Amino acid sequence: MTTTKDDVRRQFGANAHNYAASKGHAQGSDLQIVLSFLDPQPHMRVLDVATGAGHTAALIAPAVQHVTASDLSPEMIAETAKLFAAKGLTNACAVVADVEALQFADASFDAVTCRIAPHHFLNIEKAIAEIARVLKPGGVFVLEDSFSPQAKRLDRFINDIEKRRDPTHVRAYTRREWRRMLIHAGLKVSRMQNYRKTHDIEEWMNNSGCSEALKDSVRAMFCEAPPVAKEHYDIKVEDGKPISYTDDKVIVKAFKA
Repeated sequence: MTTTKDDVRRQFGANAHNYAASKGHAQGSDLQIVLSFLDPQPHMRVLDVATGAGHTAALIAPAVQHVTASDLSPEMIAETAKLFAAKGLTNACAVVADVEALQFADASFDAVTCRIAPHHFLNIEKAIAEIARVLKPGGVFVLEDSFSPQAKRLDRFINDIEKRRDPTHVRAYTRREWRRMLIHAGLKVSRMQNYRKTHDIEEWMNNSGCSEALKDSVRAMFCEAPPVAKEHYDIKVEDGKPISYTDDKVIVKAFKA
């Protein structure tokens, strides 16, 4: 079955509160790397696309003129607005928007950020083209997302298990694929940094609202993973139950020519 935007909207809308409370999304040294890559300045107007519950946007807001947080899911935007209010942010707004058809004028933003979301974009190249369009010349795009190693067995394992947990997962791209797509959109890659992120498997499944039957299926995939995947993804198993795994993220800084 082909995933639609309505599927994505429903999936994340139904689990918006889970993502708002998720330590993996709200915390982590990767957030600080994203911030350092952005190098926020007081004059900047920033767009955070696929903001989820707004954790990245809320981190950036105090250091810039204004942040617009956008997401396809109205429920996620409601969580983002709550976070902004709780932090007393007056220079940030949250809007429903499709990354593949952003409602902003050309060259509207000094910077665009996107953290741990592009693997759900149904048309990744269209999304990147839209991000490039709304950036001012010389503007910066900072992204973080899961990536697949070049080894086919590792690529297959991480994408298969992500898809099993959440059918709206499209693909964790390789670093080569990311570089090619960004260059094609007219963006010049200046920095790429790998980051290893460890996930509590039960929280990871709860975030996406897995049923108990689906959880059993995902646990079995971890336990039955090929040795090369168990080693690379550092799959920890206790008493026959998978506890955690560690995947690959890439954090990228690119400029609009």
